Amino acid sequence: MKQLKTLDGLALMPLYDWPELHHLTDAVWDCVRQAAREEGLDLPVGLDHRPQRVSAWMNDGVVFSQLCGSPWYRSHRHHARYLATSNFDLTDNLDGQYYSKIIVANDSPLYALDGLEQATFAFNDPDSQSGVHCLRPLLDIEPSLNRGVESGGHRFSIEAVADGRADFAAIDAFSFLLAERFLPTLTAGVRVIAQTAPRPAPVLITSASFDDDTISALRRSVLIGLSQLPAEISAAFAFRGAVDLGEAPYAVFDLGV
Repeated sequence: MKQLKTLDGLALMPLYDWPELHHLTDAVWDCVRQAAREEGLDLPVGLDHRPQRVSAWMNDGVVFSQLCGSPWYRSHRHHARYLATSNFDLTDNLDGQYYSKIIVANDSPLYALDGLEQATFAFNDPDSQSGVHCLRPLLDIEPSLNRGVESGGHRFSIEAVADGRADFAAIDAFSFLLAERFLPTLTAGVRVIAQTAPRPAPVLITSASFDDDTISALRRSVLIGLSQLPAEISAAFAFRGAVDLGEAPYAVFDLGV
């Protein structure tokens, strides 16, 4: 084995690292760490499970993280280097793509997009692709943002719709699938009325402060490690691993849609 180069800093999977899922995200990270040792890298021992904002700034202290592709491409890609693209198992998505589900409460009178512009909107973060920007081709979302409920996370947007604090929300389909599996009483209170167009899934990134050779080794570690997830982990987490789409597909986010 190569002499190990230690990368000090934070490792995070902030988009889907719910308390109920820590055992799964830890297992995912362990696979990346093991692959990294074969590439000569000694990565942080564990994930930092502290809650993070969806569009949080990824600073020089981040060794590995996951970030929504829209704010990454438009604001952070020169500082947070691309490693790979998250690859979810939504059964009906192409590798490296995802979409959002538009939800309302079970007892809502809404059954289509008509009427949403006058309804109360719950959103995870104003710069989120899956929670906000995905809706821009479908309706004028700015008035809804201005009077909406900023929840801080997709699971909290589902809660806001289910308990009547908001009329609708756009929920990343992977988050919704995880909620169906691990928070079934929550999703039982809502229904899906539409889904948005597919877009490139969240990026896996590292700090641009690392040299190119280190970033290349880390990219290989992510792609190899996530291809070797134990079957019980990939099945429970609905995670196919990661794919290398490169940066070009994320240019679709130039206009925030």
